[in-house]
Amino acid sequence: MKLRGVGKMELLDQFKGCILGAAIGDALGMPVEGLTRKEIKEKYGMVKDFLPSPFNDLKAGEWTDDTEQMIVLAESILETTYLNPENFAEKLKEWYLKSKNPRIGPTSSKALMNLINNVPWNKAGVYSDTCGAAMRVMSIGLVYHFSLNLVERYAVISASVTHKGNAAIGGAVAIAIAIACLCMDFERDEVVREVVSRVKTYDDLLAEKIDYSYQISEKDVDFAIEKLGNSMLALDSVPMAFYCYFSSKNFEDCVIKAVNAGGDTDSIAAMAGAIKGCESKIPEKFLKKLKDYDYLLELAEGLYKLHEKIVKLS
Repeated sequence: MKLRGVGKMELLDQFKGCILGAAIGDALGMPVEGLTRKEIKEKYGMVKDFLPSPFNDLKAGEWTDDTEQMIVLAESILETTYLNPENFAEKLKEWYLKSKNPRIGPTSSKALMNLINNVPWNKAGVYSDTCGAAMRVMSIGLVYHFSLNLVERYAVISASVTHKGNAAIGGAVAIAIAIACLCMDFERDEVVREVVSRVKTYDDLLAEKIDYSYQISEKDVDFAIEKLGNSMLALDSVPMAFYCYFSSKNFEDCVIKAVNAGGDTDSIAAMAGAIKGCESKIPEKFLKKLKDYDYLLELAEGLYKLHEKIVKLS
């Protein structure tokens, strides 16, 4: 572990930045989810701030099931200290029954119906490679960053409650490990090496695309979309989130790029925003309008305190 140097964010600020960054990315991407880059340009020009849903189901600054599931996992970890998949599965089930959110992805919906029908957590997951496990995994990378092996193990377990596809699991590992590495002040090339080497265990193509996203970080977003894709599949959305992170100088550039790239905009921007929030200050203009800002901040602070407690115990 490296010593925190001059100009580096304090660890508590990284926890806050990660959780808030994910929610901000999600809320920014919400109104244009599923649109192509061209359609976004034609309808909005460029999305630079929160907008209401065109379906009138969410207001400007409100987030989707991506953030809701991130909160469910964080609350479960706060309740159990170490990841307890039975507790997490139970909380997901309760959330699903209360939420009735039409935006919940097909894989998560099917797995959650399995849980509701009393299928055990380790058998409820669906063999699908969508990005639902990667978009919610942030708290694992934060709380357990002192052990990358533990982060990887927990990312796999948390993913498999709903997603059993290799790329889906690899995507969750990628996002969690990247966050953990940044919490330990790894340099960017070290982050790439660590993420790619661990993701290879689950899906070679995903590992190659994440590595490639770093190599093309000087290229424009249209080139990245063509080469990486921007669909809800983890094979596309996770590398695109990494591209947005690697190619941006600050938080605002990162999430605006992710949102205007089109495709699975809320998930891509949530993942990119979470990673970038670990190393870059979030502009005040986003914080003021974000739904449940105070609760998200409280959640981040709770996760930080839990991390400190675990480190002292170990």
